[in-house]
Amino acid sequence: MWESILAASIVMLAFVLVTLAIWYALAIRGLRRQREQFARLHAELAPGQVVTFGNGIYGTTVAVYEDTADIQVKSGAVLTVSRYAISAIVRKEKQHAQHLADAH
Repeated sequence: MWESILAASIVMLAFVLVTLAIWYALAIRGLRRQREQFARLHAELAPGQVVTFGNGIYGTTVAVYEDTADIQVKSGAVLTVSRYAISAIVRKEKQHAQHLADAH
């Protein structure tokens, strides 16, 4: 009797360990990909680019400094923000589509 309980426990433990190993591998891969994306974003950041923040604000970079960037928003105001607050550079194709949407 106890042998079957031990065998079932070992199988269950192995199943849990394999599941945790798969989850860990996927999580590490996702974090690595995200880290590379942000490193590439900050390396490409330059004045004149349209950028977006995590909260959905769009703006154009006016100046880029070591830790901060000056961003001009649609009203004309220039905001000084942390470079790390910028979540994406809007590509020219997206800018063109947005201008077309704003025109209609």
